Amino acid sequence: MSIDRLPTAGHTGAQAPGPGRATPAFLRELLADPLRLFTRLRTSYGPIVRVPVGRGGFHLVCGPDAVEQVLVGEQRAYAKGLRRRTMPPGEGIQPLSLLLGSGLLTSGGDLHRTRRRLIQPMFHRERIAGYGAAISELSRATALGWADGSRREVHTDMSELTLAIVARTVFGVDVDSEVVRRVRRAVAANMRLSQLAVLPGAMRLQQHLPIGPLRAARDARDDLTAVVMEMIEQRRSLDAAGSDLLSTLLATRDADTGAPLDDTSIRDEALTILLAGHETTANAMTWAYHLLATNPQARDRMHTELDDVLNGRKPTTADLAELPYTRAVFSETLRLYPPAWILLRRTTRDVTLAGYHLPADTNVLLSQWVIHRDPTWWPAPEEFRPQRWLTPDPTRPKYAYFPFGGGTRQCIGNTFAEMEGALALAAISSIRTLTPTPGRPVTPIPRVTLRPQPLQMTAHPRTPRPTPATHQPH
Repeated sequence: MSIDRLPTAGHTGAQAPGPGRATPAFLRELLADPLRLFTRLRTSYGPIVRVPVGRGGFHLVCGPDAVEQVLVGEQRAYAKGLRRRTMPPGEGIQPLSLLLGSGLLTSGGDLHRTRRRLIQPMFHRERIAGYGAAISELSRATALGWADGSRREVHTDMSELTLAIVARTVFGVDVDSEVVRRVRRAVAANMRLSQLAVLPGAMRLQQHLPIGPLRAARDARDDLTAVVMEMIEQRRSLDAAGSDLLSTLLATRDADTGAPLDDTSIRDEALTILLAGHETTANAMTWAYHLLATNPQARDRMHTELDDVLNGRKPTTADLAELPYTRAVFSETLRLYPPAWILLRRTTRDVTLAGYHLPADTNVLLSQWVIHRDPTWWPAPEEFRPQRWLTPDPTRPKYAYFPFGGGTRQCIGNTFAEMEGALALAAISSIRTLTPTPGRPVTPIPRVTLRPQPLQMTAHPRTPRPTPATHQPH
């Protein structure tokens, strides 16, 4: 593939370097393998790359300091979403809003700030620790349900597990309820539909195309919305208080006005937590088991830690402080395979980013995939090394690792996700191990999230190594 290099800028306010034009081969690679393409662009041009694709093109941001400037230092100059030339100045598109409404993931400006202030208390560490028992119980039940020697499609299993966790913690229902069956059907259909959501205009186009799978996905999405609204109406009619997040949303009041969230807002936030939390954690757990299966020394070290601390019993949130290597496995998984592999922004005014000029309404892509694998910050970046998290490098920039974004738009459920991932790993790996299927390569699929191809593994029972009774159940 040939690309024409532009001169590298030598002074503040110059145009960022990048390919002079996008050849047909370049465009094919952008569609087929953006992970490899973005990595090569970073190597060739540096941390800011101007990519001449489409009428306005976009800027690829692959430097930690520049990421911090976008997400924190000058965050008001970068709105969420993408700009299209056919839209009025200052407006942008939020592809996932057709699935999620105006929840925290898709809203912006004053609405996002107000909503986040209302919802933030629901995700305080002390509060979400109360969900640990459900996570541990459901994860262990999942592992016990695997027949010895059975061939597992791991992403399917992890998706079922995270859906069960969301059903219990968000809606307060069990996994075998009719509500969850309807949610499962709707989630499966809409995840297929949402894979095109990163393409500008694709989601809106799909609202009208009379194609069978698209119509089925639209019907399933409408049913998912109906499920949530029915649950809201039921809770309101019963005036029932609960510890699940839906009950908490219903009880939330604005600190200044005392006003509650309306039903549409509650629906949007519940859908956001359901779909975003369910999909991303399932992906991360699948990648974790792939990495452990292909790195037996790391797997054995984690098993030893689990045996020393748990000796086969269910883990609790209190155990996590004594499971640093298990937590490091999950962090290293998020480094190598971040479920959110890019963030989309657009400039709201002319800006200077890392010495380069970006005019207003410029599309900006921040790539976790590229930065998390940059050898500048990560020795042996392609290797799975959980131990690097046990003694973090103090010289590494903060935004060399940002799987949950950053600034005021950092994922509000990041603490929940980290707890869920570590507890699920501990609960499952205490009693089961998964071995890879020979001859089946695993390739990441970069869409809305970074999914694996179907990952088949074999489940085996694991008897904890006997240890002295130095750790008592909490």
